Amino acid sequence: MFITRKTDYAIRSILYLCEKKNKIVDVNEIAKQKLIPKIFLSKILQKLCKKGVVKSLKGKKGGFYLAKDPSKLTLMEIIEIMQGPISINICVVNKRRCKLSNLCSVHPIWVNLREEMEEKFKRITFEELIIKEKKLKRRKSWLK
Repeated sequence: MFITRKTDYAIRSILYLCEKKNKIVDVNEIAKQKLIPKIFLSKILQKLCKKGVVKSLKGKKGGFYLAKDPSKLTLMEIIEIMQGPISINICVVNKRRCKLSNLCSVHPIWVNLREEMEEKFKRITFEELIIKEKKLKRRKSWLK
């Protein structure tokens, strides 16, 4: 499985919005703080808005804010929104794409790996990620 740049940027931007706790944040600020190209980020945030993960306010003081509780928002949800179902091989997502999947000794391994990844990603919430990020930032500032 490969996490796309778009998915990575979506995760980074959601983490930033989680840190801001319901404050409205301008796309320029997110782009600058999370090192994401602004135009690319705008498209990502639009998609996240359509899926109800973030909300936007238009106007001079407009921007984005998190629409979901970080304790209920999982990595799996964001991965699926940004790049569709996770899989090691296309035959796991769509058996019709491979005529050999019923006879293939590796197919059950792909299925099992997909299930394990899905379960892991479903258990990881953005609330947990924020807690880990805060610990990392504290450790980094302590090392300076």
